[in-house]
Amino acid sequence: MLLNSRRTFLKTTFLSSAVIVISGGKLFGATTPLQTLSVVQNDLFPHAKLLGANASAYISVIFHHSLVSDSDKVYLRNGVQWLNEEAVKVYKKQYIQLNPKERQNILKSISKHRWGKSWIETVMTYMVEAILGDPIYGINKNEAGWKWLNHKSGLPRPKDALL
Repeated sequence: MLLNSRRTFLKTTFLSSAVIVISGGKLFGATTPLQTLSVVQNDLFPHAKLLGANASAYISVIFHHSLVSDSDKVYLRNGVQWLNEEAVKVYKKQYIQLNPKERQNILKSISKHRWGKSWIETVMTYMVEAILGDPIYGINKNEAGWKWLNHKSGLPRPKDALL
């Protein structure tokens, strides 16, 4: 039991720790992956917030859930670090410190790389899940995403959240 709780502690600590951004030996600061992902999600699809998608909370669930593979969690976290490294290389600031136009330029820049395109697609996939998922998961409040698309959910709907 101790091993299991220690392993859980280490996984949680590793995935919720800050991303430290260093370029050319200079420390630019630290930010959590969730902070950065929240800004990225808003930059990729600002309308999601109006829909009550709560995509940031959903990403937090993804980071901490046992059914999501550790490699997926690490990939999201690494993508945040790579994104910040690109922002520091171009603008000498972390991604969340950039103005909206600069952030869009960074997203366009990383989308030209295979890793960047794949990472953006992964973030967008989780956003779509947050927008269109069942409200039982604490997302898609008041079925706003469904109403936005004029979607009628299938029946029966889940009674318990699996995540």
